[in-house]
Amino acid sequence: MSAPTRPEPGPEPEQGPPAEVLGGGSAGPRLGERWTALPSRSRRLVGAVAGLAVLAVLGVYALATRPEPEPAALVPYPIQTTDFSFLGIETPKPGDTAFAAQLMATSDSDASLEKITQGYSGLKLSVRPALPLELPENQPTRVTVRFEVVRCAGLPLDARLPSLRVTLRNTRAIQDYSSILGGTYAAELSRALRTICEPAPRAAPGA
Repeated sequence: MSAPTRPEPGPEPEQGPPAEVLGGGSAGPRLGERWTALPSRSRRLVGAVAGLAVLAVLGVYALATRPEPEPAALVPYPIQTTDFSFLGIETPKPGDTAFAAQLMATSDSDASLEKITQGYSGLKLSVRPALPLELPENQPTRVTVRFEVVRCAGLPLDARLPSLRVTLRNTRAIQDYSSILGGTYAAELSRALRTICEPAPRAAPGA
């Protein structure tokens, strides 16, 4: 018997391209899957924290972008809004040493009349109603200034521009100013002072 013959080795088969791997992304769980896997309590806690963070960001943005408030308007100075008008003086009777001047005070905004003074040492001055006196807005307030002559020397018997020193106050300032009440006040003041300090001479007997 003859020995079997071995087949001659043929050419090796050619290697093809590697097999294509289907599917994409990471092999780990996705974000949605992780969120779903969390316990409901944890999901609620994360949602609450995220909501608070959003509210905080919105609050900061609102504060940063809101317009600046306009400054409040300043109250005018009291001497700019308060006016005094002269009403009259009743001529004193012979033998009297005192007389009263009637004034009207009006303020466009709430103010207070703190003080009234004058510069003649021979005159004493008092005010009614008692000071300080509130001057409500746009409500005329009558003020009586009573003069008492204690010495005639140096008094303005022929006053031209007599004035009263007035102190006013409001929420903005306290101010002093000289209130000149006009020619009628000057004439009536001089007449009252002359009646007291220069009484008419008595008529000669038989005149």
